[in-house]
Order: sequence, then structure tokens, then C-alpha cells
Amino acid sequence: EKKDTHIQTQPKARLLCVVYTYEAHHTTQLQAVVNTWAWKCDGFFAASTATNTTLGAVDLPHVGDEAYDNMWQKSRSIWAYIHDNYVDDYDYFWLGGDDYGLVVENLRGVLEDHTKESNPYGANENDVPVYLGLQMPQFGRDHFCVGGPGYVLNRVTVKRLITALPACEPTKKTSAEDRCMSNCLRDIGILCGDTADAKGQQRFTGVEPNYLATHKGKRGYYKKVYDFWGKTNGGFKWGVNLYSEQSIGFHNLRYPAFMHRIHALQYPWTCPTNSTIGQTLNATKSDTII
Repeated sequence: EKKDTHIQTQPKARLLCVVYTYEAHHTTQLQAVVNTWAWKCDGFFAASTATNTTLGAVDLPHVGDEAYDNMWQKSRSIWAYIHDNYVDDYDYFWLGGDDYGLVVENLRGVLEDHTKESNPYGANENDVPVYLGLQMPQFGRDHFCVGGPGYVLNRVTVKRLITALPACEPTKKTSAEDRCMSNCLRDIGILCGDTADAKGQQRFTGVEPNYLATHKGKRGYYKKVYDFWGKTNGGFKWGVNLYSEQSIGFHNLRYPAFMHRIHALQYPWTCPTNSTIGQTLNATKSDTII
């Protein structure tokens, strides 16, 4: 008797990546994002103060000034725009800043990991909300998804958020859009989900490489943060032991050359051979593992 060896597989989840920026960053930070990782997402746009179709930038008005301390109002506008224009076209939606160097392949790996309750298999089809990011302690109110490495909502969560958003801090002016988002979603029963890997190492990386490698987290606020992570992930860790080999990227890459250089180190031999870093990588390619 011939056995049916056909295995049904879930279609690859469609991912929309969104960054927040403004016009003065179009030729610097946003151009670097477009040059390096944006094209690897299934869809991309930049929420900005001016439209530039070449870069995928959209002039997206919001309440109040275009200022860091008004990020919550900008984020509210972004999620409303995503809902109105893209919610049925994608499965997951990542939002972060223009200073984040995203490793899209590793983010997809997180989204395809259904071993955690925070991202169950078939969540969209079964009307299960998903909200993923780097959990940070919010003393007195459990935890929240910190904004540095961005965070991910699935289609179900976006739709529920838009229903709740009109009554959730509609006039508040603050830079803490990540806390406001977490509080809004918590009020409708959706919590920031854990994204640590199987070794208990963090995959959503909210710092730049040098800080990641050298900061020991032994005092002050970060001592509390590192202790918080250690409670559910195998004990206190720091440096390269804290962060996963499956990291989704780096934060605070605040000038284009930094983002391009990090990208070149992550993807060897992508630089022209006549460039300094291209020559360095080609000269050592037989010994280099990134």
C-alpha cells in the first residue's frame, strides 16, 4: 500500500515593516534602511513628514508637533494608517525607528517559531492576538514591549487595537509610545509576548553592538532589567551570553555609515571589492564566520 507522504505546510507569513522618520532623515537614515534591509520585507513604508515614493516615505500627519516627545501621537497615526490601508494584506506588522538595522531573516524566524504561547500556530486564522517584542519591567504594571528593537502585531491585534485606540490616551503627549501601546493593549487583554530563544537569550536587541558586548548590567536600572530577564530565562546573563545568535538586529545605528558597516559584517561580500570594508572581508573570507 502506497503511503501519502505529502506534508501540508503553512504558507509563509507576509510581513509589513514600517519605520518612523522625518524628512531631514530621508537622505541619511532612511536611505540607509532602504539600501540595506527594507527590501527584504514583503512590504515596507516609512511614516514621515514628506512623501518620497522612491524611498517609500509617506507624509503621515498626526496630532501635535513632529517631535520626539510626541511619539505617541505619531504612533497612533501610524497604526491607524496601517489598519486602513494594509491590515488584510499582511499577517504581521513590525514598527521601529529609522536607526534600527533589522535582520529580516531572523525576524521571520521569530514569527515562524510557534513553540511559545505568545505566538501560537494559526493565530490569525483562529482570531488569537499576537504582540511580540523585548519584554521590559514596568514596575507596578507587569511588563511592556520596549520600543528600541521595534515590536510586532499580528492582524488580529491591529484590528482590536484600532477599536480601542479612540479611548486610549487620545490627547497624551509623550515620547513613551511603547509604554502607551502596551498599556492600551493590556487594557483589552493583550500582553507583550516573550521572544527569547530556546537558550533563554534575547532575540529582540534594543542596543548597538558595543553596548551589547560590554555592558554588564550590574547596577542601577539595568540591574533590575537583567534580573527581570533572568527570572524566566535561566538566570542572570550579560553581554554576548544575554543576546541570541538569532537576534533580529541592532538599535541606535544613528548614522548611515554605521548601518551600512553593520550590514556588511552581517552579510559578507556584499560590499564593492574596491571599498575598505570590502577589501577587508574578501581578504579574510576563508576565516570569517558572521
